[in-house]
Amino acid sequence: MVLLQDQPQRMAREKRGIEQIARAETWLSLGKWSTSPKGLQVSFRLPTFEFDGLLVYPPLFPKVPAYVRPKSNGAWSRHQYGNGVLCLERGPDNWDPSVTGAELLRSAYKLLFSEMLQVVLPGVGPAPSRHKLTLGQIARGEKRRFLVTGEFAEQLENLQAPQRLQLRVARRQLDDVVVSVPVAVGPDNRVPLKDVLSTDSITSEDGWVFAVSGPELKTLRTAESLRAIANSHALSPDRLNMRTVVACDSERNVRAYRVTDTGELTELAVIDARDSDTDRLPPEFAQLASKRITVIGAGSLGSKIAVSLARSGVRQFVLIDADVLMPQNLVRNELDTRHLGFAKVASLAQRIKEVATDAKVTPLDFEVGGQENPEVASLLADVICHSDLVIDATASSDAFVTLAALCGERVSLVWGEVFAGGVGAMMARSRPGRDSDPLATRAHIYGVMSDMADAPRFQAKRYGLETDEGALVAGDTEVSSLAASMTAFAIDAVCREESEYPVGAYLIGFKKFWEFRAPFDTIPIACPPPVAAVELPELTADEVAALDELTEAVLETAGASSNAAG
Repeated sequence: MVLLQDQPQRMAREKRGIEQIARAETWLSLGKWSTSPKGLQVSFRLPTFEFDGLLVYPPLFPKVPAYVRPKSNGAWSRHQYGNGVLCLERGPDNWDPSVTGAELLRSAYKLLFSEMLQVVLPGVGPAPSRHKLTLGQIARGEKRRFLVTGEFAEQLENLQAPQRLQLRVARRQLDDVVVSVPVAVGPDNRVPLKDVLSTDSITSEDGWVFAVSGPELKTLRTAESLRAIANSHALSPDRLNMRTVVACDSERNVRAYRVTDTGELTELAVIDARDSDTDRLPPEFAQLASKRITVIGAGSLGSKIAVSLARSGVRQFVLIDADVLMPQNLVRNELDTRHLGFAKVASLAQRIKEVATDAKVTPLDFEVGGQENPEVASLLADVICHSDLVIDATASSDAFVTLAALCGERVSLVWGEVFAGGVGAMMARSRPGRDSDPLATRAHIYGVMSDMADAPRFQAKRYGLETDEGALVAGDTEVSSLAASMTAFAIDAVCREESEYPVGAYLIGFKKFWEFRAPFDTIPIACPPPVAAVELPELTADEVAALDELTEAVLETAGASSNAAG
């Protein structure tokens, strides 16, 4: 026993303290110290019961708590963990190295004695408990689960016995745990539930929701009782096979089952999520649902920004990138091996919907600023002018120039890039009427940087490019850090009249390097204000006449098109 070598004085005191209790008290008798089963064998003698157990000293005792458990698997108490260990007055959450094994034995006896009194004297109240389990602790022993979402519960509000509804569930398995989630209810499953997205990787299954009385819900224990309920709802019992069946009473208590093809019944552990739908986002983020965000670049930076925006409440996306996900992209991209070989934008659209099932995403796999079908330029212009915000995550000068021209003084643009080697990053914005135009802002940023210390190579190199001195590669941590900052920057640009960012551009240091005095050192760059609009000269009489003729021609064409369509 390692403790005898590492803690000889403490273990000697432990032995004497336990023996002293055993001599003074009739409720405790001691057995052998053993390594198999591990611990000191003890017996708790109560007037009507006797419990054979173990006092276990872990190798790191007294830094970690000792504990009491049955000698063999058994249920002693309602204050007991799934592995049989008793929840006593002292545990991992309030442990102190001064607590002794003798105190734990006394605590165990108090618990067992108080619960015995409840059996023989029904008027005696329950023992005080600090046995509070989280949802995760309760669920971890349940291998078959049914998730009651807030939206599913709403569909049950007006369901009265003996009514029933069709149900469709999505079943997903991870290791040996299977979780069933309702995805549609009602006649022919016409009411889709947006709490979960049914994809090709999820098995769908039909079922039923029954409204029953309270007593019926309590007595549902066997397949026969469930079939009797089905019969009372005018449903042939054999139509339950290979189905998920949910029963709820007027108080909206829910029990869920799965009936196999042979008619065997398995009850599913209900995971109640209806009270966990509390909005965890700032109230001002609610307006993000109405904003249309266009993300240019679905690489490591753009993919992380897009998904973070979806988590923040954005529900309308346009994603533009012509690239395909390759194995080497996995070190930084938000996507994973399931998406290898697919267009990044198509895969990213699916990833966004896994995070926000009601999101509307338009993926466009073309190159911005590159050689493309001329019609693409027209489509891109239309997308940009109908956006509330454009995010350039390409770190491409050609793409930026194109986007700067299209956004101009009409649409907000946020852009950024990680410097080679992950030493730092830059992010900037241009908001119509509040900041200078994108090209003027970029020119100002480069001017400020040129006046700093000797500009190192990383200013002119993109991350991951080969140089004469080898690869200067940024890691996932640097890209993720910039993505988080740019997401907050973008939200601020579309949500707040009074920005929380006092300037329009920032250099963010990830290492002590160049102008960065330490990791996370930030250098703000105050950008010039917007240039006042230049008043155009009045139109000449000839120009007015030409515009009138053009307007009339367009209107005539539109009318003819409408008539033809009709």
